[in-house]
This record gives sequence, structure tokens and C-alpha cells, in this order.
Amino acid sequence: MIRLHFTLFSLVLLLGLARPAHAQRQLHWDRLDVQATLDADGTLTIVETQTMVFDGDWNGGERIFNIRPHQTLRWHGLLREQNGGWRQMTEDAALDDIDDYGWTEPHRLRWRSRMPGDPPFARTVLRYRLHYSLSGILLKNEDGYVLDHDFVFPDRDGEIRAFRLQLTLDPAWEAGSGFRTTYSADRLPAGDGFVLTVPLQFVGTGEPAALDTTLSPVGIRALQMLLGVTLAAVAWLFVRETSRGRFAALPMVEDDAWLQRHVFVHPAEVVAAAWDDGIGSTEVVALLARLEAEGKLESDITSRSSMSLRLKVDRDTLEGYERQLIEKLFFNGRIKTNTDLVKQHYREKGFNPVYEIRSGLGARLDALLPTAKTFIPGVATGALLLLAAVLLVIEFVAGRGEPGATAAVGFGGLFLMGVGAGVGHGFRGALHRGPLAALLTLAPALAAVGLAAWFLRSHVALDYEPLSPGFVTAITAMALAVVFATIGSMRTRQKAEAVAVRKRLAAARAFFARELASDRPALRDEWFPWLLAFGLGDKMDDWSVRHRDSPVASTSSHTTSPSSWTSSSSESSSTSGGWTGFAGGRSGGAGASASWAMAAGSIAAGVSPPSSSSSSGGGGSSSSSGGSSGGGGGGGW
Repeated sequence: MIRLHFTLFSLVLLLGLARPAHAQRQLHWDRLDVQATLDADGTLTIVETQTMVFDGDWNGGERIFNIRPHQTLRWHGLLREQNGGWRQMTEDAALDDIDDYGWTEPHRLRWRSRMPGDPPFARTVLRYRLHYSLSGILLKNEDGYVLDHDFVFPDRDGEIRAFRLQLTLDPAWEAGSGFRTTYSADRLPAGDGFVLTVPLQFVGTGEPAALDTTLSPVGIRALQMLLGVTLAAVAWLFVRETSRGRFAALPMVEDDAWLQRHVFVHPAEVVAAAWDDGIGSTEVVALLARLEAEGKLESDITSRSSMSLRLKVDRDTLEGYERQLIEKLFFNGRIKTNTDLVKQHYREKGFNPVYEIRSGLGARLDALLPTAKTFIPGVATGALLLLAAVLLVIEFVAGRGEPGATAAVGFGGLFLMGVGAGVGHGFRGALHRGPLAALLTLAPALAAVGLAAWFLRSHVALDYEPLSPGFVTAITAMALAVVFATIGSMRTRQKAEAVAVRKRLAAARAFFARELASDRPALRDEWFPWLLAFGLGDKMDDWSVRHRDSPVASTSSHTTSPSSWTSSSSESSSTSGGWTGFAGGRSGGAGASASWAMAAGSIAAGVSPPSSSSSSGGGGSSSSSGGSSGGGGGGGW
């Protein structure tokens, strides 16, 4: 008896578990049969027979059509198999009766197979026949026409266990030898389509409807101009830079006398500006170091970000940008100042030391490095940028420009232009970089040209929307603006003799950097202002850290200011005080090289004026599986 009860209990339990499992929604297709005919006018007429197997509380089936721009879907009707025949279903978007169908979205068709109160499907087989036509699906290219169509809807709920396609061509079409009229496939899982690509030749009369993938004459001319002008501009850059000696090897530093003739003969701040072809805070630091080395200033470092200065000469003995900077630092006639006083005094109106020396130092730089005026890149960049902006606005206002594409061209071009100008300026200031570095620096410009060329050539494959001549011209102009902005920032501003001067300075910097990597560098402490001018403060500090306990470093006293430096031409070449690294660096010593440089840099950074602004805090898509047309989705709902 107990055994019988246990058996009955087990049966009841299994039946209880089977019911929810039975109610789970599952769907697959036993077969999908497609009969397609390509008419002489390019229209593809399709009869699609779906043998669907429903399991669970489905309402019915659906078919999503992947219709792209310039393609048209023409609907002919939906039938259901009943008693061995086909019964026409009723179009009613309400879907409130079995065998009603309707378009719930522009390209989403649904039909009802079961009422909500009916029992769930239990492996129920239902067959439906969809009849429709597609036009605008053929692609036209230089070789003729191409049918590239997905005859299955990959975005569906289950697998298709058997697929069969019968494709008939109108006599107006001729296909290659590999074409056959019947195709089949088994076990297509959800997500898989069936893309058929057939090259075709049209032998009929008239012209079939097709999407022309050949580039328009405007697009061809734009590509030719884009590539031709880019190649010419890059060639011009390399020829011009080569003629000025930009890519020549750096000369060899022979001895101290060579350094005296080519480096120490110039003030440290002039060397700093000439070496990297710019005027910034480094030049201010080099100037302060030189004035102290000449005994005109005296410094005391209170921290790595704070410095006190004392003026040791009558300010009337100073001239030019030296006097201008001193007047700003030692304001109101004072002879002592410090970082905190400067920041406090200029906190309301701001203070930029670079601005104070830029004009006068720039004049000395121009005398040392005569410039060669070339206006082509700058004028071309401005003109092309203006042309692109005007055309993009016109296209957008006229409704011909897609907002996303317009924004991508405009903002993307400006971004690449900024990147190109930035890396180009860095290349211009580093004369040790050669032709390979120049090509790498051109990467933003070449990327802009490549993207523009790719878009012009393949825009049809992207969205099938034709580009207007104005938009094509805007893309071309923006890409060329990036090219000219990058090249304009890369090109050397000086004549050949000036480039030779900068090459010698670059060689001197490389020499100093190599020496600082050795244990006993062939350097002298009095060269400190020029090493700062070359931006080698960190390397000096690294040397000091490595040798803080060495006899070389210990021979120097821990002074609070480098008052023993000298910038005298004769002394800098004859004094044999050697190199001590100023006995400190990060290891200590108030007069350490990097500590002094950082403290001076805090003054050179100036004072920013107060800011006037403030801030406060506060679906699935269908896929064609690679086909140029067709695809979409299907299943139940």
C-alpha cells in the first residue's frame, strides 16, 4: 500500500511539474520555402512559406522587414493553410480575431494565431504564406549589376530546420556560370541568414531600378583633389624641410671651446627659445638663473614651490625684457620679493611672466634665427576651414545634411586639426627627429584624409543616401584643412642658417643629457643656466640622487643660492670647477638644482586671474547578415 501511495504521489508531482514546462514558449520552423522572381525592371517578387511550430502561450507570428533607404516594400497579402488549401487572412491592425494581420510598425507585420483565453499551443504546426515585392535592391557597379540579398530573417526566435530557395530570373537578366535556380540549407540557428550574391548582366531594354554604387563625378573629382593635394602638400613639406637641413644629422660636440662658440655665447634664455622654437616658462626660469649667475639677483629657496628673490643691482642698469620682468617681480620699487608676495599682489588682475619677456626675447630670437616667411599653410587652412563651415551650415539648413554626419564632419575635423597642430608643434621643436618621425607626426592628417576618402567612396554601402555636391565639398575641405594645419605647425619657420644654429643647440643638449647619464660627467656647475634652458633639470636631479653620497657630490657646499655661477664667456670656458650636481637634488640641500628649478618655475608660472565663470552640479535592431537587402526578423509575439 505504501508503495502504491508513493507511486501515485510521484505521478501527481510529475504532472504538476510538466504543466509549467509545457507552458514555456518555444518556437521553431520546420521549413522555410522561398520562391523568388527577379523581374526585368529589377523588382524581386517573393512568396515566403513558413512552417512554424508553436509551443506555449504565443499570440501569433510576426515578420520584420529590413527595408533600407531607396528600397520599397510592396505588400500583396498573407494566407494560412487550412484543410489542405490556402485561406486569405484579414488585414486588421487591431488583431482581435484569429487570422487577422496588421502592421504594428512601418516594417513589422504581425498576425494572430491564438486568442488570449485559448489553451497554450502544444507543438502546434501552422503554415503561413507571405506574398510581397521588393524594389531598389539591386546594386549597380562598373561591371554591371549585383543581387546581394538575404532571403532569411536572421533576427528570429528559433532555428529553421530546413530552408529551400527557388530563384527565377527574367530573360532580361543573365547570370554567371555558377548560378543555379535552387539553393537549400539545413539547421539554420537563430541569428543566421542566407545571403545570396549573384553578379548579373542586363540584356533587356530600358533601365532597371538599381542603386548606383559607382562614385558620382563630383565624388570622383573630390577624391582626386583630396589625394592629389595631400600628396603634393606632404611632398612640399619634405622637400622644403630637406632644403633647410631639417633632416640632417646632428653635428658632433667637439670640446668646451665648441660649446663656448655655439652655446655659451648666447644668453641662456635665448638658447632655450632657439632650441625648442618657442617662448614659455622655461625661458623665464633660464633668465632668472642667468641673472643670478651674473650677480644681479640672489635667491633663497624656502620650499620646492616657493622662492625669495633679492635685487642686487640698480634696476636702471637693466634694459629690455630683463627690466620689464624685474619691474613686475619687484613691484612698487621694492628690492625683495617672493612667490607669495607676487601671487598676493596679482591675485585680482593676473600676471604672466612669459608675456613680459615675449616681445623683447622674440626680437633677439629673430636676430639669431632669421625666418623664412611662408603663408601657404596658414592661409590655406583658414580658407578651407571657412569653406567647410559655410557649406555644412548651408547643407544643414537646406535639410540635405544629416545632423549626425554634419556634426561628425565638423567636430571630428576640428578635433583632428587640434591634434595635428599639437603634435606638429612638438615635432617642429625637436630637431633631432628625422623623416620617419615626420611621417608619424602626419598621422592625424593622413587619418582625416583616409576617413574622408573612405566615406566618399563607400557612403552608398553605409546608408544608401546620396551625398550632395555641397556636402562632398565640405568633407573634402575639412580633411584638407586638417592636412594644412598639421603641415603648417610642422614646418620650420627659419632659414637654412638658422636651422643650422638650432641643430648645433640640439647637439649640445644631447651631449649634456648623455653626460648626465654617466657617473663623472664632463660638465661644470657654471653651465647650470644653460642646462636649465635645455629642460634638463630632472636629469640633473636624478644624477644628484644617484651620487648624493659620492665624493664628487660632497665636494660642494650646501649653499642657499648658486651665487658662484658665472655666465662670463671666458670664465665658462676656462674655469675648471668641475661638476658636483649642487650636492643635493631630491636628497636635500637648499641649493639643489631641481629644487631651485622648481621654485623658479613657480614664479615663472605667473598668477592666473580669477575665473568669471562657475559651474553647478545638479530595443533590438534587425540585421541583414551582410546582405545588401532583405533579412529582418521574424517569430512570435
